[in-house]
Amino acid sequence: MKPTFRRTAGLLIAAVISLLAWPSAASAHGGAKITVNHDGRGSVWVNVTYEDGHPAEGFVDATLTAKEADGTTVAPAKMVQSSAPGTLVYMSTLPAGQWAVTVEFGPPIARTCNAAFQVGTANNTQQTNCDAPTPLAASAPAGSGDDGGNGTAWLLITIAAVGGLVCAVLALKFRGRRQSDRAGTPAPQRKQKATARK
Repeated sequence: MKPTFRRTAGLLIAAVISLLAWPSAASAHGGAKITVNHDGRGSVWVNVTYEDGHPAEGFVDATLTAKEADGTTVAPAKMVQSSAPGTLVYMSTLPAGQWAVTVEFGPPIARTCNAAFQVGTANNTQQTNCDAPTPLAASAPAGSGDDGGNGTAWLLITIAAVGGLVCAVLALKFRGRRQSDRAGTPAPQRKQKATARK
């Protein structure tokens, strides 16, 4: 029983710590600077760097969609990490035409970038910059005067409180079971020595 409780509590604590630390690595670099690139012949790629100049490391979730001026659309496609750090590539090419391209990023970037590209046969590289705010910085409504980080702080506090509450409940439950096990176990009876009667 004891090892099971310790294992469960350890997993919960590790989960809470990872949730608290997850945004820290990205936010330490500052906001993400995103550039959507096109070579003029249908190839699209994205560069993601942080404000301090470091390329984004690890997995970056990005989905590309595109719509041509005549209404033709391209189905959503996951962009693939290339060998260059912070560079994501659209694995197909856009046909000739005037395209409105949308790249949607998942957390921790959580940003949508739009770009307009003229696709033809010329080698004409085009770029669109789309800077994202600091990861997990909740956007406050206009005119509210509140700092966006307040929402994030409350989220982290809530996660920590819930994790601590779950650990406390498990500890009380384990303690109650242990006491009930002791109460249900009969106390050992002492053998009385027989006294010899004269």
